[in-house]
Amino acid sequence: MVYKFVLTKQAATDLRSLEKETVKRILKKLIWFEKQSEPLHYAKRLREPAAGDVRFRIGDYRAIALINHKQKRIEIVQIGHRREIYL
Repeated sequence: MVYKFVLTKQAATDLRSLEKETVKRILKKLIWFEKQSEPLHYAKRLREPAAGDVRFRIGDYRAIALINHKQKRIEIVQIGHRREIYL
């Protein structure tokens, strides 16, 4: 089950607001998740899915995602620091 990761415009905007080194680390980890045979194994389902279905942990940062099982796509809708992302 290979899933394709896609960044939304909002996620791309979130990345632009972060420091260069942090962006590199987040993108490197997202690529690593994408290469795994079961990337959803590394995701945690959100209790209140208002913003998304799952979140991926990347150090102190979180990537909130929507899952499309039919198209095998994981859309990253929001990226931010853990203390700010859930507000």
